[in-house]
Amino acid sequence: MIENRSEPGPLADFAGLLRRFRGHAGLTQEALAERADLSVGAIGLLETGRRRYPRLETIGRLVGALRLTEADAQRLVIAAKRPPSTETGQQGVPRQLPLEVADFTGRGPELDRLIRAIHPRSGAVAVAIAVISGMGGVGKTTLAVQAGHTLSAEFPDGQLAVNLRGSGTEPRSAVDALKLLLQSLGVPPVGTSDVAVLAGRYRTAIAGRRMLVLLDDAAGVDQVLPLIPGTSSAAVVITSRQRLSELPGAQTIDLGVLDQRDAVQLLGEVVGPSVVSEDPESALRVVQRCGLLPLAVRIAGGQASRSAQALRELASRLADDPGRLDALTGPDGVVNSTIGLSVAALSAGNELDVAAAEAFPLVALFDGDWFPLRAAAKVLARSLDDTEELLERLVDLHLVDTPALHRYRLHDLVRDVGRESARRTRADGDLTDAFQRELECYRAMVWRYVELAQGDNLVDLYGAWTGPSWSADADDLSDRQRILEWLEVELPNLVRLVRAASDGDAGDRLTAVQVALGMPHLGRGLMRFAEVHEATSIVVGLQVELDPRLEHGRMAQMAFTCGWLGQHVEAQRWCDIELPLARAIAEPTQLSSSLITRASNLLSLNRPAEGLPDAEEALRIILESGARTYESAANVAIGTLAGQLGDLARQRQTFDRALQVLPNPRPTTAALARTLIGGSLRSSGQCEAALAVLERALEQSRESKAEALEALVLTELGTTWLAMGDHVRACEALTDGLTIAVRYPREHREAELRHQLGHALTGLGMAAEARAEWEEAIVLHDRMADPRADEVRALLAGLAER
Repeated sequence: MIENRSEPGPLADFAGLLRRFRGHAGLTQEALAERADLSVGAIGLLETGRRRYPRLETIGRLVGALRLTEADAQRLVIAAKRPPSTETGQQGVPRQLPLEVADFTGRGPELDRLIRAIHPRSGAVAVAIAVISGMGGVGKTTLAVQAGHTLSAEFPDGQLAVNLRGSGTEPRSAVDALKLLLQSLGVPPVGTSDVAVLAGRYRTAIAGRRMLVLLDDAAGVDQVLPLIPGTSSAAVVITSRQRLSELPGAQTIDLGVLDQRDAVQLLGEVVGPSVVSEDPESALRVVQRCGLLPLAVRIAGGQASRSAQALRELASRLADDPGRLDALTGPDGVVNSTIGLSVAALSAGNELDVAAAEAFPLVALFDGDWFPLRAAAKVLARSLDDTEELLERLVDLHLVDTPALHRYRLHDLVRDVGRESARRTRADGDLTDAFQRELECYRAMVWRYVELAQGDNLVDLYGAWTGPSWSADADDLSDRQRILEWLEVELPNLVRLVRAASDGDAGDRLTAVQVALGMPHLGRGLMRFAEVHEATSIVVGLQVELDPRLEHGRMAQMAFTCGWLGQHVEAQRWCDIELPLARAIAEPTQLSSSLITRASNLLSLNRPAEGLPDAEEALRIILESGARTYESAANVAIGTLAGQLGDLARQRQTFDRALQVLPNPRPTTAALARTLIGGSLRSSGQCEAALAVLERALEQSRESKAEALEALVLTELGTTWLAMGDHVRACEALTDGLTIAVRYPREHREAELRHQLGHALTGLGMAAEARAEWEEAIVLHDRMADPRADEVRALLAGLAER
């Protein structure tokens, strides 16, 4: 073992550690490569930081070759760990780029050119746009992602990424892409599909931000033009099989296949450099028969099982393919043939391999950017363990990728080949059944969560458990929080499936409604309603024959989600439509919920005298029927409305009752109720009472570890301290709330916190700091088309006059 003479820190970067350890060992790059059975090029990429996250197998070889101590080996392992793969990074900054590939090879000139094209420049007056064009499987997205990660520090406000699906039969529309981008930027749904309106909101939201936008797999110029920011602080990278030469101001990088040297090196990364060194002629024949296409090289290499004999057999199989020369003349033919060889090899293998080959066409039917293990098991009609084993076998052959635990994805071209196989080998009914099983899987997960979340207070409003249970396929699960976490990740797939099912037959449309009706429960659990609103908007006008309870339910949920997102005029329209249906059905829980929604919305529209009778009727129905699910909510609504009308005695009486009859002991529910109560007390001038309620709410929100709720409580608490003239405590509470709110931009709490924080700073004589907070609040209010922006502008104008 060599001694560690300089004690590199545990958080040092991998490249620096590797150079240091190699120097201590007295090895050249060539010597280390030989000892570790890696290529010299691979060592060079690792030591320059061009490849930052090597495989564990590679790390193990380096540790052995360098003869590291256990402590130094652990440092190297820690330095090589990838950061968590999440859509939102520290402080709510979107980090949506896919992970870098571990075997990025070659492309040095193209990478340098791309980096120069999008690197921020002082004095730039227009957005930087780079287009990477090339055939499928040539590595366009891989190059874009590599450049994006290399320049991540230059775009501190985040990176956005949208798959435009241009190479498929149904490219993503500009409207849908804009909605995804706006959601990622924290802008609430606007209830319009006008591309000009959405593009304007998008340009406003991104203005002044130093962000990188990746528009992957574009179909054409018309699709991407509305997605180009209007600010020079941003940069855009577009990948497409088209050149997009008509796109104004874009620098185009035409990406061809690898040269032979880089293609052989890439093959070596897959099968092992020593295998390539042992039989370089077979390696060259393999990459040549793969057309030097990176995707084909990776897939072919997966069949060689890290031995020279397997490499020779692979070269022979590729050469013996009777249609090989013809297949190479088309841009996708090489991949088609190579994938066909992979699947054929599986079909001739052991029982597991044969089963994996049979599963591949069905797996290829999944849409979306990924699919979960549970949905795959449902589609394949196999156990979770069996399905995972099959999918991991496909991963071994590079037919399927696994970006996260129990989640999988296919390259677009691999998916196309699999779907063609499914159409050729499966009956139409089999394909339809596969989609229905996927849809039923998600329905079961949604309603199993509802079942567990409501517990003893479960009310079957829609007949979910009257006939065949909507949650039956998830009865094996009992951990409510784990189901919620699964569904949070799967929200994009939920919306996608609801949209796809809405175009299906009557059965699919009915299931789409059932899924959407369960989603508001997820919204309450996650405190996010953008996806819930989108799914409800899809099904609310769907032509399908429904039970009256479901007919009312989709309209009632539309009213609720619009109100939650602040679209009170639209919410009131839906309230007026759905309330007569609720009265006709006369189910106490549904009717009381509808009345409370309407009363709360009228309060937000500053019409408390109209809302109070609705809340009173809701409470009367609850008490007479004994259906007490919403008793606490009804009392909160009455108290808030009474307070706004000046009846403070009734306000306090009903608030006391609301806390007594909370439906369950969960601290989140109690904290939310106390937050609403505290805000109402403060608004009616009872600040001391509000303070006591809000301090208890803060304890409960922290006990439940619900940070988004904690930010809401701190907003009310800080505003209450402000009303009491204690600017120091107000500043402390609002600053704490702001620290949380920036991590949850989709909750839209940041603007109000900065608004109130400006008041607190002004009270402390800190005018410059107050100005900075108000200027940022205006940007955030404008981004959401919030009229309070004008109020803050007036505050700034008054500050300037002092």
